[in-house]
Amino acid sequence: MEAVAAWLALWAKTRALGWLARHWPKLVAAVLMVGGTAAFLAVTAVSLASSAGQGASAANACTELGYTVDQAAYHPPPVDQAPTTPAEGPVPGFGPGDTDKIANAQAIVAAGGVAGVGRRGLIVAIATALQESGLRNLDDGDRDSLGLFQQRPSQGWGTAEQVRDPRFAALAFFGGSTSPHFNPESGRASPGGLLEVPGWMDLPITVAAQSVQRSAFPGAYAKHEARATVIVDALGRGTSATAAPLPAGTGEQSAVVTAADYRTSGVDIDAFCSSTFQLASAAGPGSAPAGQLIPAGEWTAPLRARVTSPFGNRFHPVFHEWRLHAGTDFHAAVGTPIAAPTVGFVGAVSWSSGGGLTVTLTHAGGVETQHLHLSEALVKPGDEVQGGQVIALSGGSGVGTGPHYHYEVHVDGGPVDAEPFMLQRGVNLRAWP
Repeated sequence: MEAVAAWLALWAKTRALGWLARHWPKLVAAVLMVGGTAAFLAVTAVSLASSAGQGASAANACTELGYTVDQAAYHPPPVDQAPTTPAEGPVPGFGPGDTDKIANAQAIVAAGGVAGVGRRGLIVAIATALQESGLRNLDDGDRDSLGLFQQRPSQGWGTAEQVRDPRFAALAFFGGSTSPHFNPESGRASPGGLLEVPGWMDLPITVAAQSVQRSAFPGAYAKHEARATVIVDALGRGTSATAAPLPAGTGEQSAVVTAADYRTSGVDIDAFCSSTFQLASAAGPGSAPAGQLIPAGEWTAPLRARVTSPFGNRFHPVFHEWRLHAGTDFHAAVGTPIAAPTVGFVGAVSWSSGGGLTVTLTHAGGVETQHLHLSEALVKPGDEVQGGQVIALSGGSGVGTGPHYHYEVHVDGGPVDAEPFMLQRGVNLRAWP
């Protein structure tokens, strides 16, 4: 029996040595590949996390790429009881430094008063100019398009100098008897303006504007309606357009190391993030994850996470009294990306002792959304945002029992329950248990 066992051992050894003799090059290559990859990832991870500051920068870059990081890894910029927030512009709907845009909007409002188009006509015109030029008096554009409304001299809108005159361009856009292109014999302006569009006051903005502009992107005007409405109402009630000085202490935030910076330096930040954090899009099914843009007019969940406290009266966990909880709370670690639920613009970035760092978005139809308890705002007042765009990172600022995200919806100035509101728009906020 011992002889048989010894023969079997010798046979197995001979076979093994033979296999190694035939395959040793492949085996060495595989070991080197695995070892090299492990070493690279280890060096990358060590270099990224060799200090608290570098680890925070790496985690911040991962949130930029759409990964959800935990509170231990993410270190938001230091905030005091009242952190510096981006300055608002001197007129609602504008940011600081928008003096030229405000002057152009004033010229449109003044021309609308001459043309007699009323508030609706002014909103259509401002929304059109926002889409065509960003309310800037451009000296270039597609083919020979120029000015606020990107009107083309070759199509009869006037000379290059004329269409770059805000008053001339606005009166031409409005049309009617005050248009520089009005023909008394026909009783119409040619090219025709808004007043030449039958029933324009009852048409959606995108249809009314497109009837004048003949744009290659006819659906683009609608996303500017909310901001245009705020601008018209602000300028219409005589809000001063003189640029206000920036509050003391405001200015550019300190430089942030981005994912692109890591890639430029030769660091595989994508590999580090994927091996360290969870991609936000893996959190569950349903609407688009933060960072994935959606078409104008559609809605998405600002955060795909479990609801921890619904809208309604409740016994406050901190103040120990019954009061209205005007929003919906979600489970969220500090640093989780928060998305704009639909197209709109940033009405304010503010701080309060209760809500902490807050981003307020204005949307069409008298709808406003508020995003509370943030650790960092990634937008500033006056910015236009698209649905799904990351606007902030969640946190634990303000009053609360711990880090979480609070989402409020206001309609015509009053808070409403976000869950049925969003469900009517095809988004189930309870989809992620």
